[in-house]
Amino acid sequence: MLDKKIILCGFMASGKTTIGRALAEKINIEYVDTDELLVKTYGMDIPTIFEKYGEEYFRDLEHNIAKKVVEMPVAVISTGGGMLTFERNGELLKKNGIIICLVRDFDKIYEDLLADKNRPLAKSKSKDELASLYDMRISKYQKYADYTVENNGSPEDCIKKIISIIDES
Repeated sequence: MLDKKIILCGFMASGKTTIGRALAEKINIEYVDTDELLVKTYGMDIPTIFEKYGEEYFRDLEHNIAKKVVEMPVAVISTGGGMLTFERNGELLKKNGIIICLVRDFDKIYEDLLADKNRPLAKSKSKDELASLYDMRISKYQKYADYTVENNGSPEDCIKKIISIIDES
């Protein structure tokens, strides 16, 4: 039986929410998306928080959510794309679960970001700037990740890989 939280990290549009929901359903445990929890807890969507209060304020709220999820029972938790780029969140989450970094080809990520209007950082950056951010963030995710899983195929393939990791843990 699973006795640790499964924490998914990765860049924006790497599949954390899609994979997280499906994985939780497949292994029959709760699913928590930290961005959704943040919006529900603070009553504002993320673009509004960025616009009204700035990124630093958002990151403080995000840290509060990290503290909240580690107190929850075993679950699959999808983190926001920037959450594990901050040491305070990375250290906290690493002590409280198995961290799996989802990686996708950047061009696939970029296509999805262009189609999604609900990503404040993606809207304000060029493709080259996003590629640089992707490269910088991947190394930070790797610092905390126990495992890295490619998500360039079907969600089912990615979920199978994660389940085999869980079974070995």
